[in-house]
Amino acid sequence: MLTVTGSSAALLGIDFHPDTRELLVVDIGQGRVHRVNPLTGAATVFTTIPDLTPNVPNSPNPGPNALGVDKDGTVYISDSFQGVIWRTGPKGGVAENWASSPLLTTTGFPPFGANGLDFNKKQTALFVANTGSDTIVRIEVAAGAAGPVAGPASVFTNSINGADGLFLDQHDNIWVCANQSDEIVVVDNTGKAISKLGDFEGVKDGKPVGLLFPASLARHGDWIYITNLSLDLRPVTGQQSIVSQYAAQVKRHTIARIRARVLGFERGGHDD
Repeated sequence: MLTVTGSSAALLGIDFHPDTRELLVVDIGQGRVHRVNPLTGAATVFTTIPDLTPNVPNSPNPGPNALGVDKDGTVYISDSFQGVIWRTGPKGGVAENWASSPLLTTTGFPPFGANGLDFNKKQTALFVANTGSDTIVRIEVAAGAAGPVAGPASVFTNSINGADGLFLDQHDNIWVCANQSDEIVVVDNTGKAISKLGDFEGVKDGKPVGLLFPASLARHGDWIYITNLSLDLRPVTGQQSIVSQYAAQVKRHTIARIRARVLGFERGGHDD
């Protein structure tokens, strides 16, 4: 186990920068991203997410959640509460408000807006999960002298129950954690569901069997690895989901593994 020094207990997104190989960890509790030594856990600040309305009572706090990297090494960070995609350079520093939209906020359940994010293969669009609204938002991207420029945001597809972490594969299919239906949903580049993988099968010996509040995913070879957050939402929201009582039974959190297959509802299925 790695303890991140000086962090809060609310660590979410995590990734190695593909160029610098630095381990970056999102800390929603402190509103920042840490640069972490993967051997010792020693951490320094990579970037801090600004508060857009610091003097407005009851306004949303910064809510960094997930991060992604473009082909130039620029880092993009979703802000679940302020409805912003922030951008900073490969070495961190000041976070720039790269894109903002009401489509990146939510009044739904769970109360997290912008979450997982990834670019399509040509980097002409950034796709962002909105957890509470059950949507995938598409942000148009154009080339600019200072790097990619964000264009209009629109809802790409709906009804992914608790859309959380996501990535795009080589065919621009979007693989999404549906944290409220305990499955992985795959949609094609038109927004049509082409596969659903996994399910919740109960709690045994304090560990979830299958998927329980899947929050992030990564592909390695023929397999998809999924973090089971197993979050009991009652202390967070004052409301329960249909699996909150099961999540309260979890004593050991797990990473699940599923074959990376597009089952194909119309074609009978094939390996991706």
